[in-house]
Amino acid sequence: MNFVLLIIDTLRYDYIAANGNDWIKTPNLDRLAARSGCFDRAFCSSFPTIPHRTDVMTGIYGGPFYHWRPLRHDHVTLPEELGKAGYRTQLLHDTPHLVNGGHNFDWPFHGWTPIRGAEVDRPWVDDKGRMPSNWARDPLFKDIPWEERRSINYYETYTRSNRDRRSIEDWNTPRLFRTAAGWLRDNAGTPDYFLWVDCFDPHEPWDIPPDYAKLYAADPSWDGRIDPRAFGIWRTSQAERRPEMEKRVAALYAGKVTWVDHWLGKFLDAMDQTQAWDHTTVILTADHGTSVGEYGRWGKKLPVREGEAHVPFMIATPNGETGHSDMLVQPHDLFATVMSLAELETPAHITGSSNDLLAAVREGREPRQIAVAGGSADGWQTRVRGKEQSPFDAQNLLFTVFDKEWFLEWSPWKEQCRLTRLGTQVDVAADNPDVVDRLYAAGLAEVAQRDIDPKLLAWLESGGQGPYPEDCVFFRGWPGPSGFRPYFQRLYHGWPQE
Repeated sequence: MNFVLLIIDTLRYDYIAANGNDWIKTPNLDRLAARSGCFDRAFCSSFPTIPHRTDVMTGIYGGPFYHWRPLRHDHVTLPEELGKAGYRTQLLHDTPHLVNGGHNFDWPFHGWTPIRGAEVDRPWVDDKGRMPSNWARDPLFKDIPWEERRSINYYETYTRSNRDRRSIEDWNTPRLFRTAAGWLRDNAGTPDYFLWVDCFDPHEPWDIPPDYAKLYAADPSWDGRIDPRAFGIWRTSQAERRPEMEKRVAALYAGKVTWVDHWLGKFLDAMDQTQAWDHTTVILTADHGTSVGEYGRWGKKLPVREGEAHVPFMIATPNGETGHSDMLVQPHDLFATVMSLAELETPAHITGSSNDLLAAVREGREPRQIAVAGGSADGWQTRVRGKEQSPFDAQNLLFTVFDKEWFLEWSPWKEQCRLTRLGTQVDVAADNPDVVDRLYAAGLAEVAQRDIDPKLLAWLESGGQGPYPEDCVFFRGWPGPSGFRPYFQRLYHGWPQE
């Protein structure tokens, strides 16, 4: 059995036509869904990019939720276990974070190939950055100072990464999927392989060729060239954003989903041409979604809500198990599912975190009653303002608990929790105290199972009595809290301003 894992960054569940969206064009995602077992209640856990990949790689819970830290050498990983069993393992990615800045996600693979050009890649230094040819000033964004384009933390690197784009094929997404298609052809005779294709789009910046930019735009006179100030809309105030600006940016995200879908189709074509479906399991999922105006939010935010947390999860096996399941699924479940399909024993230490999804469907089991999602606990203190202060958006809300109908934004002070029915945006906690009680208790019990500092857990269990605990341990492993910082916070580390 061969395995292909496709992780599509920032892909919302509800932006796929096969999932009920009646206006977006995703023929290739629909094509894959038609031959897959589809899990309609899959939610992210550790959030966002690097923490999610740690969930997938290790198959175990974070503590509670993984941190944005390098993959530890002493973690048992999925590609490592497959490699020991005789599989050839390959990582193909245009997601810079996996290796840039020492994140170490290439370590467990026999081979890895990066594709340059995505958001925070750092491939080139020159004396002057140049905007790509599909960018231009747009009167729509005239109220935002032109200098604000530089407030986007990847502007300097992204313009240099993409300065030589000439044709459609020069963009990173087509190069990624064309490379992956070539890898399939080169390995058509390989009996056992594990190929991980990690696609960074449709992550921001929502930069796409004009034909795709115009695809869902409301203004038919627009030529499709993008003002880079649009990429920083989440940094602007509500007063600076006019409805037509927001519609334009939302259209760019939708266009980028269709752009990714088009190039994914080239990879699926190679699956057809090499007859790989006969002996290959293909799994497609996403690390998280994004907000495109819901609650007035844009991009990734905490606490995660449905737009950020609800992701696609498809498994296409050679024996053709198809259909839909509403079983609650999380990223950890990949590990045990792949090991089972490979007829290998799942390591004992991840049992209880990771579930064999296909076996659970066949047996009619429900491995979990809730799914939890959130950012690492080392960031919780910055959001805790205290029981006596009035809550606002993320204040006092630490993580999110999902079931098949509801999601609860969890606060240690139960009266400040927000409850929303899936598919809506209205807080209805006051009208559903029984649901709040149930999800509050279930969320607390879930994080208690994880590697959470006992002092922090005791504070949560007390309902936030007393001050927030000091000196909690949030990360066990190298290089630890001191000596490591995510490189993308200052991409060129003191780059001289022009």
